[in-house]
Amino acid sequence: MTDENRPAPLISDERSASLTLDASKLPRPYGRGRQAVALIVLALLGKLVMLLILGRPLNCDCGQIWAMPDQAGLNSQTVLDPYSLLHLVFGAVLAKLVFWKRPDWPLWTIMAAVVVSGTVWEIAENLPVTIDMFGYSSGDPLAYHGDSIVNSFSDTAAAVFGAALALPLAGWVVAAIAVAVELLLTLWVGDGYVIGLWRVLTS
Repeated sequence: MTDENRPAPLISDERSASLTLDASKLPRPYGRGRQAVALIVLALLGKLVMLLILGRPLNCDCGQIWAMPDQAGLNSQTVLDPYSLLHLVFGAVLAKLVFWKRPDWPLWTIMAAVVVSGTVWEIAENLPVTIDMFGYSSGDPLAYHGDSIVNSFSDTAAAVFGAALALPLAGWVVAAIAVAVELLLTLWVGDGYVIGLWRVLTS
């Protein structure tokens, strides 16, 4: 007999299963660990050297950990800022794409790909030529002048965190979160991937 008084589930079993992947569809936790860790360490050391060569400060002297939207001058200087969400999304989307294309890669290798890619991004965006490409005016409150070292390493940590959060999720969920974050930042601080790309193309 069926229990007619039992409440119906809010989410069907099929719908709930589509939100996450089962363990058999997750990357293997082991394999190529030493090589991946060595690659991660080399990438981080290389980024540190480049940031020092570029004369980036260690951290801001503002005494804050988080830069609020009305403190645009602290962006890319504090440990966290609104742009940390973009790096989290970067890591999430990249990890899903890498695992989609290379399902045979173990977890450590995927994380190494995220760290190395994030490091390349961080170095590139701190180069003077890249900063000039954004075409900020001197009076623009969102004007970007490069990252502090602490902020840059925090951005890489955000990308790794995003990758770890995304791997158990279905691809459509990660895509929806990425779009939501982009819209949030566009409305919140008036910036994001789309606006940044537009600024570069029209500068």
